[in-house]
Amino acid sequence: MTSELTSAIMELLAARALWLLKQDAAEVGVTAATNALLEGYDSETLRELAGASVKINVFHLGALIEEALREQGLATASMTLDDAQLLAAHFHARRVIEGTLQIRELAAWAHTVVRHEGHPLAQGLVELDDAYDADVWGWREGPAPMQALVDFLDASTDEVRKLLETASDQ
Repeated sequence: MTSELTSAIMELLAARALWLLKQDAAEVGVTAATNALLEGYDSETLRELAGASVKINVFHLGALIEEALREQGLATASMTLDDAQLLAAHFHARRVIEGTLQIRELAAWAHTVVRHEGHPLAQGLVELDDAYDADVWGWREGPAPMQALVDFLDASTDEVRKLLETASDQ
C-alpha cells in the first residue's frame, strides 16, 4: 500500500508524528486534510479536519488526525515516539528538498526534538546542527549540509516504508 499513499496522506502521517512529539501539528494536519480532499479522498473526519482552525484544541486535533488516518486504512495508535521522530524528520527533510524549509532549520529542529539520544537514523541531522554551531564559533570547518541530508534520506527511506506498511497492515 505504501506506493499508493499520496503526498496528502503522507502529510497526514507526518501530522500524527508531529502531534506525538508535541510539535505544532495543526497547520500540517489541516493542510494535509485539505489536500487529501482535493486528491479525491473523502470522509466526515477529513472534512472536519480540513475546516478546522489551526488554533484547534490539541487533543481534538490528535483524535481527528488519528481517525482520518484510520478511515484511510492506516492504524497509527501504536506509533512510538521513535517512529514519530523518524517520520517527522523524514517529512521535514522532504520539505528541504521541496524548498519550503531551510536545511539549517531542519538541523536545529532535529537537535531540539530528536536530540542526541533520539532515533539513530536522524543523528546525522542532529550532528549537522552541532557542526553549524562549531563553524559559527570557528571551532572547525563548516558542515556539509547536503551530504547529511542525502545520507539521512538514504538511510531512512526503507525504514519509513516499513513503518507505513506496518500501519497499513493493522
